[in-house]
Amino acid sequence: MLLRKLFYSLCTVALFIPRSSEAQKPPVSSLLWKISGKGLQQPSYIFGTFHIMCKSDFTISPALEAKIKTAKQFYGELDMDDPGMQMTLMTKMRLQETSLAKLLGDEDYKAVSDSFKSITGMPLQLFNQFSPFMPMSLLAISSIKCADRIQPETEFVTIAKNNQLPILGLETIDDQLKAINAQPLDSQVLAFKQTVLKYDSVQQMMVKMIQVYKQNNAEKIYRFIMDNGGTNDFETAMLVVRNKKWIPVIKNAVMDKPSFFAVGAGHLGGKQGVIALLKKEGYTLTPVLY
Repeated sequence: MLLRKLFYSLCTVALFIPRSSEAQKPPVSSLLWKISGKGLQQPSYIFGTFHIMCKSDFTISPALEAKIKTAKQFYGELDMDDPGMQMTLMTKMRLQETSLAKLLGDEDYKAVSDSFKSITGMPLQLFNQFSPFMPMSLLAISSIKCADRIQPETEFVTIAKNNQLPILGLETIDDQLKAINAQPLDSQVLAFKQTVLKYDSVQQMMVKMIQVYKQNNAEKIYRFIMDNGGTNDFETAMLVVRNKKWIPVIKNAVMDKPSFFAVGAGHLGGKQGVIALLKKEGYTLTPVLY
């Protein structure tokens, strides 16, 4: 539970390892996949990101940048170019007729608040009127231990904007919040409390997850998530339901013009991941070295 909550708190759900030659043996899997076939005149590409990374670990290879530049439009999970996105998110995540302090109770609130401030440097009181997902996001960011954290999606958007590509989203903020809130509020509070009070183990798990991500294998990162806290309910709400809703959007986009998609790496793998679902629709999905 802790791993999956932390992973999806890294909300906009990469590390790019340059490859020396396109002539190398084709990979069995990758985080970059070409979408072709089914009458497409030009291919599109989809990439699995890790939403927060250390700058020193982050490189967009020339091959990956070239794939973005060949596109005519860029899609993230959300429209990352929407100037009102953060304000909308904060408004919609406000608690109604309760607070974190009330939900945690006096005794737990003191312990959680003290630990939260020790971890993040910020008082939990600042988040008292918000859903547990808000302070959980800050814990997720804090688990990446470096002073120069970056969002790979932001780097993608910069390249796309410099090439005058439209910036679009596969879903809305309401879609993401619906997935998050599929878990009852009391369960969200419990997960938040456990994450704060067991933060050392959470950090260790995040280190392992990044190591798996560096292997550039969509199936391995999906399997790691599911083997370390992912449940059927979690997979349905946070992955499967959203994946299925994205497929019509992706289909329309690639038929309209060559597109580049950047989504959390956990969405790519599995029998109901985006790669498998697009294959079922008749598209050819090919792993690409980058």
